[in-house]
Amino acid sequence: MDSGGQVDAIFTDYSKAFDRIDHSLLLEKLYLAGIHGSLFRWFSSYIENRSQAVVLNGFSSAWCQVPSGVPQGSLLGPLLFNIFINDISSCFQHSQFLLYADDMKIFRTIKNLTDCNLLQEDLDRFAEYCHNNKLDLNVSKCSSMTFSRSNKPIQFSYKLKAQVLVKVTEVRDLGVIHDTKLTYNKHLDYIINKANRSLGFICRVSSEFSNIKTIKILYCSYVRSSLEYCSQVWNPQYLIYVNRLESIQKRFIKHLQFKCKTYDSSYESRARRFHLLPLFERRRIADIVSLLKIAQNKIDSPLLLSKIYLKVPSRSSRIPSLLYTPFSSTNYRKNSFLIRTSKEINKLNDIPELDFDLFNTSVDVLKRIMTRHWFDAIS
Repeated sequence: MDSGGQVDAIFTDYSKAFDRIDHSLLLEKLYLAGIHGSLFRWFSSYIENRSQAVVLNGFSSAWCQVPSGVPQGSLLGPLLFNIFINDISSCFQHSQFLLYADDMKIFRTIKNLTDCNLLQEDLDRFAEYCHNNKLDLNVSKCSSMTFSRSNKPIQFSYKLKAQVLVKVTEVRDLGVIHDTKLTYNKHLDYIINKANRSLGFICRVSSEFSNIKTIKILYCSYVRSSLEYCSQVWNPQYLIYVNRLESIQKRFIKHLQFKCKTYDSSYESRARRFHLLPLFERRRIADIVSLLKIAQNKIDSPLLLSKIYLKVPSRSSRIPSLLYTPFSSTNYRKNSFLIRTSKEINKLNDIPELDFDLFNTSVDVLKRIMTRHWFDAIS
């Protein structure tokens, strides 16, 4: 998102759709998808005439028929749901959408009010689609949000099923809190506070533990994991947040020092003693690994792959760069995932034992060598 750009997004909620899918419509879509003959009859037998009961402490309720929905907890449930909504893309003629199970985002770049009206037309088609397919759309849980770094973005009231959508300034999507300017400050505050509470709990319950490895497993599972989830999205550029994140691991390592009765002067030497990479270095490695997986098609993202540019220099240089990084006039753009990670990959020439190849280097080998290189550098 450029400094003057604007993207309007609609966050929808039809979480009850799994339970409300009409069986006759589902079978019709299975037939249109090319499932015929014996396989179609098997699916028909699997979906229809289902019943369920509740069993508690050996007592069972009366059996009741299940006239709609896909079988919950089954392997085929998500597949049947995806087949059912596979034609939902026909609603969005002017906008783009992202879909993960029953979680959908509809968005469009906004330059004027005409763009807003085009997005509204797609929302109207989406509401009609939900009505025709008997999908329960909970409008009260749907919201709209404007992503822009402009001080005066274009304002528009979007509607679904004739109801005005609530306009929000932040939204939690797939575990990450997004704000209107995509600074992720509130997400960082949230995970830092959560990690501090978890670390305090671990230090209390492990006060009688003598096995350091057990305490480290608790820390990595309950604290460090929450500090690294989706870090490729929100990796901070300002030192205030980098230091706040790092202070949590520093506090944990001091706890380990107290348990072991060992004392080292610097944070780096203490981290080396307990074999814990600093969090900023782990985020750096995670960025590089993610881009490597995109380039090697281990992450299926054609859009991101199309934005990775190999650098073809006009003249030879002593330390050639592998990837081209476009000029960025703002710190915000400089810290975007592809630009900052491309720069980090260009620095891999500084590791002599790493023969880096963007398309062939093993992810496990890369992580192992980069980790060893950092520990060796401070020894």
